[in-house]
Amino acid sequence: MDALEDGGAAAIEARAAAYVSNETWNALVRRHRGRGCRDLARLARNILKGKDLLHAAVGRAAGGLLGWLGSPPISRIFAQELASRMPLPVDAQLTAAARGLQIAGIVICLTGNREPAVCACLRDVLKSEGPEQIKKLIEGAAVDWLELPGRVPAFGSGE
Repeated sequence: MDALEDGGAAAIEARAAAYVSNETWNALVRRHRGRGCRDLARLARNILKGKDLLHAAVGRAAGGLLGWLGSPPISRIFAQELASRMPLPVDAQLTAAARGLQIAGIVICLTGNREPAVCACLRDVLKSEGPEQIKKLIEGAAVDWLELPGRVPAFGSGE
């Protein structure tokens, strides 16, 4: 959490202004400061689950199309697996949105003097990215939330 203590939290708050109004950020902080970030963590998890569901739907569509065209089962299975694992144009935006919510939640928890162990967003990022990625993720958020997807492992590695 040194990245937050060394001015990272202030930088993240400043960058938030590029995406939301100061009124919205301040209202978010006021609303969550005493309660933590459970609802932000849940929304971020739902965005990432939605991304996974979208990939599964694309895979099923590809397999179904080949089935409709009369392709052999192994071709359909291959197409379904391949299509479900291919990056989609919205992947980076969905990941950035989810990670932005999580980073905002972490900042809210830590600036609200909550113990890191009870921060739902921090737990989720640790679970999906591991401790070594936390500092990179926070530093990336301090620079610009648009860079967040580039600071997390490639698609399909457990998000």
